[in-house]
Amino acid sequence: MECVYAAGTPLDIGRRLGAQGRDAFASLIRPGPDFARLETALPPGWLADVAGRIRAAFPAIWSELQGLAEGLDQPLEAVLLWNCRGDLAPTGPEGCSSVAVAGDGTSWLAHNEDGDPRLRPHCFLLDAEPATTPGFVTFCYPGSLPGHTLAANTAGLAYTVNNLRLTEHPPGIPRMVTARALLGCADMDAALAVLRGTRRSGGFHFMMADCRGAAPLSVEAPFHGLFTETAAPVAVHANHLVRPDAAALPQRITASSAARQARLEAWLATQDEGPPSPQALLAILADRRDPVLPVHRTAPDDPDGENTLATALFRLDPDGITATVRASPDGAVVAERRLGPSSSAPPEHS
Repeated sequence: MECVYAAGTPLDIGRRLGAQGRDAFASLIRPGPDFARLETALPPGWLADVAGRIRAAFPAIWSELQGLAEGLDQPLEAVLLWNCRGDLAPTGPEGCSSVAVAGDGTSWLAHNEDGDPRLRPHCFLLDAEPATTPGFVTFCYPGSLPGHTLAANTAGLAYTVNNLRLTEHPPGIPRMVTARALLGCADMDAALAVLRGTRRSGGFHFMMADCRGAAPLSVEAPFHGLFTETAAPVAVHANHLVRPDAAALPQRITASSAARQARLEAWLATQDEGPPSPQALLAILADRRDPVLPVHRTAPDDPDGENTLATALFRLDPDGITATVRASPDGAVVAERRLGPSSSAPPEHS
């Protein structure tokens, strides 16, 4: 998994992201079936409406999208459409499983990022230093805005993201744009304020924590509102709405998503001797007890067309965040970074 550095204005960072994903977007994404489904699902005028909403609410992210299109050497409309994929089509890859733990002065987030295995060689870790907002580390898909997978920033916020396959798509801000906006937040309160103040088109689940000492939150964020649960001391989530006050909303729950949620909840029921260790978190993310629908997904015939592409473990304490990323939950560490106001300066990049 390549580690990519980007710095500067939103336009600069977008161009760097685009250059990194140019070949994969042209050869795999643009001619692929998921992009074709988006084009078929696109209502007249929908994309122009979305573009206007982004420009008005998040002009810096709009600039980053423009830079992304330039770096990809693709029409801006095509890049915007790809970054609206979860708002227009409830099918398609990017599933994921997340666990949050509230410890004594320390919180943990653990996450499997599940996506299209064809993109595995083209996904990368982004180490970004924006000119006017907090730096951050995140896992990126080619052609996509950062922030909709797993992320931690230098202000002391970390979060992971699970796809919600909602079957309605009213006008609003694309969910990937909203997730990108969270990278500029200093804590969970600020992140929740962004979510509450944004009329979204699609929806995500966020497992989030910060360095200010509060317990992590499990946040289901469909376009209808916010549904939050405190990790007490543990919270789990696969990629569908599960809270009783949200689960009745129109959504598609795949067999894998249901099986992973059931396995995580069964594991949670066994955690009666205090918060689980980091090793236990990695072990449940590596779980293959169900031979057909495991938590750790590697099958070439996975029913959702998804495999686990990366695993993150975030440790949050009052002094900052330690972000550790692996290519799989039982694999070697690919990258480790300490972020936060008390962390050391970022490593030098050539």
